[in-house]
Amino acid sequence: MVMASPMQSSAKNGVTVHEMKALRLESCRKIFIPRDYAHGLNVHFETQYPLLFRGKISEQTWENTVDTINSIFAEAEKVCFATIVETILGCVTCYCSRLVADTIYQKKMMKLNEFLDRENQETYNPAGFHILSPMERGLRTIEIWNPLNRDLHPLIK
Repeated sequence: MVMASPMQSSAKNGVTVHEMKALRLESCRKIFIPRDYAHGLNVHFETQYPLLFRGKISEQTWENTVDTINSIFAEAEKVCFATIVETILGCVTCYCSRLVADTIYQKKMMKLNEFLDRENQETYNPAGFHILSPMERGLRTIEIWNPLNRDLHPLIK
């Protein structure tokens, strides 16, 4: 079975363009970090250290990554005056306002993607791993790819 690998992004004329590369699923181990429902229905992921990271990624680095992901989701879901105004403006304009301005949630998800791209490039890809955005899995899990053969994965060297 063949699946597209994580997107590589590049900027062209100020617009981010994503390119997909083919990756065989048989050549990839996957680690799934589930959501932690002890905090209610808010998006919060477990900080349990994956055993495959042992000797490659430190526990503290992993905990910092998950804590940052969790804090970005907490910021995105926080109800404040700005989100209330944003919602009212959306209702009054039949949500046409969303065509000209990103929501606070969308901005936080862009921040999450930038954070994961940076973490992957600086820490996880050199160690042979790639973290996918939880948005790719419906906010149910954080998926981590670990190719069995690093030559098959375009992002991991």
